[in-house]
Amino acid sequence: MTGVHHHPAWFGAVMGTGATAVVLLTQAEAWDVGWLAWLAVAFLLLASLLAVILWPRYARRLGDRGALAAELSDPSHGALLGTVPAGLLVLAVAWGRVGPELVPVSVAVWIDIVLLVIGVILALTVGILWAAAIASDTHDLAAVNGGWLIPPVMNLLVPLALVPVIGQYPDQAPWLLIVGFAFLGVGTVLFFAIFGLLLTRLALRPRQLPQLAPSLWIPLAPAGVLGFALMKLLQSAAAAGVEGFTSATAGVIVTSMGIGLGLWWALFAGLETIRLSRGGGVPFHPGWWGFVFPIAAMTLAITAVGQAMDVTGILVVGTLGAVLLLAVWIVVGVRTIGLVRRSASR
Repeated sequence: MTGVHHHPAWFGAVMGTGATAVVLLTQAEAWDVGWLAWLAVAFLLLASLLAVILWPRYARRLGDRGALAAELSDPSHGALLGTVPAGLLVLAVAWGRVGPELVPVSVAVWIDIVLLVIGVILALTVGILWAAAIASDTHDLAAVNGGWLIPPVMNLLVPLALVPVIGQYPDQAPWLLIVGFAFLGVGTVLFFAIFGLLLTRLALRPRQLPQLAPSLWIPLAPAGVLGFALMKLLQSAAAAGVEGFTSATAGVIVTSMGIGLGLWWALFAGLETIRLSRGGGVPFHPGWWGFVFPIAAMTLAITAVGQAMDVTGILVVGTLGAVLLLAVWIVVGVRTIGLVRRSASR
């Protein structure tokens, strides 16, 4: 398995498609549009199918541990192996959130739990092994890219996957909240640490290669998920009646701050992407799915703030984000199909 088929970012398709399903259901609830809920279910099923199809691409890597270790330590692509646990965690969130539109709530929550457990095990394994591999060698600052954010960012998905579980089993809420806040802490601290490293690299080293343009958009994901996950944890704690949790105000504040950072970074990333594309364009590869999930994360954050504050204008901005997300998903999806067809014909 060589070339494009061996690219470590293929599972980004699961992340982007699963996140789009959650965005569509959120929009359906915000505007009371029933057909959007069914479209969300279609995206959930597609994301699940993609996970089944793509899983063998990664399972085969276990057959050659030496090659896997070398790939993991590659500063350019190693972090993209984190798309596997991240994709499973996004799928867990999607089943917990969108699944009840298709199957009984209890079934959807148990699918969420199974995917969450597998995702957490892989997230801790891949994240720690990647960090150890990177720390075991000396790399030039120019090797840093937005993909390095994936291993820490996937920890931020754990709280979101726990929210439906807390809702289904409120008597277990206290310890589940502790776990959720713990993973939120891991993701938050590591995000800011690596984000600072990325800023330093962009400031002190030559402009990145065009093929790395999608990685410039990845910071939007933690910027959106960080506060959104906090808000949902606080809301679920209050709903479960956990003592001391009566308001999600802190979540609204942090989410709004993350939205500000994300929108500012989107302008910067957009400008950089245009500059990189002027030199002959940005070549297409599976890493283009890195454009999709960050937009979905920012859209969810904006919509959540609009719903919490009951501000129609903010909800409209969230809807515009959802439209943009669908457009980007279609472009990347169509180009992915073309890439697969060309590769199969060779």
